[in-house]
Amino acid sequence: MKIVFVHQNFPGQFGRLALALAKEGHEVVGIGMLKTCPLPGVTYYSYDPVAGPEDPQFENRFSPVIPRLRRAYGAAHCARELAEAGFHPDIVMVNTGWGENLFLKDVWPGARHVAYFEYYYAAKGQDLDFDPEFPVTNVETVWRLRVKNSMQLGALDAADLAVAPTQYQRDTFPAYLRDKVAIIHDGIDAQSLKPHPGLTVQLGKEGPRLDQNMPIVTYVARNIEPMRGSHVVLRSLPDLLDIDPNVRVVVIGGTGTSYSAHAPGGKTWFDVFREQIKRPVDWSRVHFVGRLPYDQFVKVLQISSAHLYLTYPFVLSWSLVESMALGCRIVASDTDPVREVIKDGVNGRLFPFFDEKALVEQVRKTLTDRAKAAEMAAEARKVALEKYDFQTVCLPQWREFLGIK
Repeated sequence: MKIVFVHQNFPGQFGRLALALAKEGHEVVGIGMLKTCPLPGVTYYSYDPVAGPEDPQFENRFSPVIPRLRRAYGAAHCARELAEAGFHPDIVMVNTGWGENLFLKDVWPGARHVAYFEYYYAAKGQDLDFDPEFPVTNVETVWRLRVKNSMQLGALDAADLAVAPTQYQRDTFPAYLRDKVAIIHDGIDAQSLKPHPGLTVQLGKEGPRLDQNMPIVTYVARNIEPMRGSHVVLRSLPDLLDIDPNVRVVVIGGTGTSYSAHAPGGKTWFDVFREQIKRPVDWSRVHFVGRLPYDQFVKVLQISSAHLYLTYPFVLSWSLVESMALGCRIVASDTDPVREVIKDGVNGRLFPFFDEKALVEQVRKTLTDRAKAAEMAAEARKVALEKYDFQTVCLPQWREFLGIK
C-alpha cells in the first residue's frame, strides 16, 4: 500500500508506525516542514508554509488560524506536485492540530483520509482554567481556542476515519462527535524499556555518579513550565530533601516553553519558580540536567526510586507510559489524563495536583515502603506491556483500523 503521514514536525507521533510499515514493504511517504527525515525506508518531502489568497492583515490578533492555513496551503501544494507526478496514496494520515489536512482530500480524493486528533480545547473544565495561579484575563485567549477548534472540526469533515491516542483526549471532543473517533495509542517500545538492576549513571561528564542504592527522586518534562506542574515540584524541593539526608532530585527538561505561555519579565519559568522557593535548598543534591538524549533519559529513570509526573488536564505524555514500562515507582498528579493509566495504590500513587505536602508524603511512602513500591512498579510495567506496547498491542490495532493486511 501507499501511505502518507503528514506532520509539520515529522515524524511526530507517526514515527514507529511509519517505520514499521516501511519495513514491511509498504511505500511510506512523510510530509513535513523539517528539511530532513530520520526514518530509513521513508520517502520524505519538505514543504514551506504558503500564504493563501484570504491572508488577512490582522494576523497577530488571531494568530492561530494564519499559520495553520499557511501550513495547509504548503502541504497541499507539496501533495499536488506529487499527484501531478503520478503518486496517488491509498491512505493519508494527518495530525490535525497543525492545519495541514485541510485541502489534502481535494488533492487525493481517492485515498482514505485519517484525522489524528490530539486535543480539543475548552474554555472551562480542562487546562485553560485549571490553575488559579495563572488565570485567563483576556477573552481573546478563549477566542483563539475556538479558532483552533474550528480547524479541528474542518479536519473531521474532510476525514474518512478519526483517531485519538487516549480516552481522555478523545473525550475532550464534543459528545456528539466522540463515537466517530477511535482510540489507539501511538505505542511505546515497552518490551525494550525495562528495569536495569545494578545500574550506575553519571550525570554529565563531570557530574555525580548516582546508583539505585541512593534515594533518587526524578521528574521529567519537555520544558520546565506550569502545564506539567514544574512549579509544584520546584516549590516542594525543600521538603523532598528533608525526607532523607541522602535524597537526590534529578530534573530533566529544557528552559523553553512547549504548552504554557511565556514567563513574565523575559525570564524562564525555571527562574521564576526557583525564586519562589520559600526555604533554603541544598542545591548540591538537586541536579538540573536539561534535555537529555533518549538513552540517557532512560538510564536516569532506571535508577529512580520515586518518579514524579504532573500534568494539567491535557495531552498525556509518552514519558509517563515509558516510566511505567521501566518499572518506575510513580507518584503522579490526580488529574483526568493520569487516572486513565495510573490507579492509586495499584500501579502508582496519586496526589492532588496543587498539594505540595501530599506530593512529598506520597514520595515519603514510596521511599520508605519499598516492598509496596516494588509491587506497584511491577504492576505499572505489566499495564505498559499489556496496553501500550507498540509491537504486540498497538501495531495490530493500527493495522485493523487502517485496513492494512
